[in-house]
Amino acid sequence: MNLDELFQYLQTPRKIALLTHVRPDGDAIGSALAMKMYLEKKGHTAHVIAPDDFPDFLDWMPQSNQVHVHLRNRKTCFAILTQMECIFFLDFNAMKRIELLGEDVQKLYQPFVSVMIDHHREPDNFTKYRLWDDTASSTAELVYTFIQMAGDLQLLDKDMAACLYAGMALDTGVFQYSNTTPKVHQIAGALMEYGLQVDTIHNALYNQYGENRLRFIGYLLTQKMQIIPEYRTAYMSITMKEAEQFSLSIGDKEGIVNIPLAMRDVDIAVLFTEDKDKIKISFRSKGEVNVEAFSRRFYNGGGHKNASGGSSRLSLEETERNLQVHLAAYFSGPDVSE
Repeated sequence: MNLDELFQYLQTPRKIALLTHVRPDGDAIGSALAMKMYLEKKGHTAHVIAPDDFPDFLDWMPQSNQVHVHLRNRKTCFAILTQMECIFFLDFNAMKRIELLGEDVQKLYQPFVSVMIDHHREPDNFTKYRLWDDTASSTAELVYTFIQMAGDLQLLDKDMAACLYAGMALDTGVFQYSNTTPKVHQIAGALMEYGLQVDTIHNALYNQYGENRLRFIGYLLTQKMQIIPEYRTAYMSITMKEAEQFSLSIGDKEGIVNIPLAMRDVDIAVLFTEDKDKIKISFRSKGEVNVEAFSRRFYNGGGHKNASGGSSRLSLEETERNLQVHLAAYFSGPDVSE
C-alpha cells in the first residue's frame, strides 16, 4: 500500500496512540516503544497503550515504564484515546486481539487516522492505512521498514535500535526460525551498528527467570507432557492451580510450548493454559506443518504457519480430548502444509 499520503500527514505534529495486542510480547512492546521514540523525534506526542501487563523481562527496554496498561487503568487510557488524532495498531490485525481496549476504541466519537503495522496472516480491514506483510519476520522489522520508507533512518538511535533488535530476535527464535531471511540479518546488522551489546540484550531476554520456572518446566515435562505418535504431536497443559502453586508470573510461560519440538519425532507442540473463562492454546510446528491453518479451522485462532494461537470455551479436559479428534480430521485433508 502506498503510504506517501500518511507520511505527508505525519509531517505535522500529531497526537498519536500506539496499541499492542493482549498479553504483549517482546515484538509488540519493542515495536511500540521504538515507534514512540521515532514519532517523538518527529515532533509528535505519542502514547503506548497495552491491553494488559507485559513480562517483566522486558522492563529493561527504554521507556517501558511509560506504557499505559488498559486493564489496570481503563479510565486514564480512555481519556488518552479521546485526545488522539491518529492510532497505530501494532503487531495484530483484528480488533478482537485487543479485547476491552478494542471496545473503548470503538466508542470514540472523534474521527482519527488509523494505521496497521503487522505481519500476521489474513488481516481484517479496519484501518485506513496499513503496512502489512506476512512474510516479514516481525512487526519490529516492519517498523524499521516504515522508518526507512519515510526517509528517516537518520533518526534511529541506540535505544530505538535495541527495542527493534529485541523484537526481531524474539520473533525469530534468535534468528533460527524459517522466517529469518537475508533481510532480517541485514537489518539486525544495521541495528548493531548503533553500538548494541547483543549479549546483554540476549541475557535480559532469556536469562532472567526465577528458580520456580525451571522447576515448573521439569514438572511439565515429567508429569504433564503427552505424545500422540501417529500425528507426531506433543502437548502439555497448565491449570490455574498449577500456575498458583509454582508462583508463575507474567512471562514465565513464554517459550515453554517450543520445548517438545526438540524431540526428533515431534513436529507439532501444543500448550493448553487454563484461564478464568476459556482455555488459551499455543501451537508450534516444524517445517511445512501449518499450525496456523489448524488453529484457524478448529480453535478460532490465527498467527503464522509455524507459530499460532487459539482458544476453547470447553473444559480443559474436553479440550485435551478433542485435540486428537481434530488432528485426525486435519491430517485426513488434502495437504497440511497449505
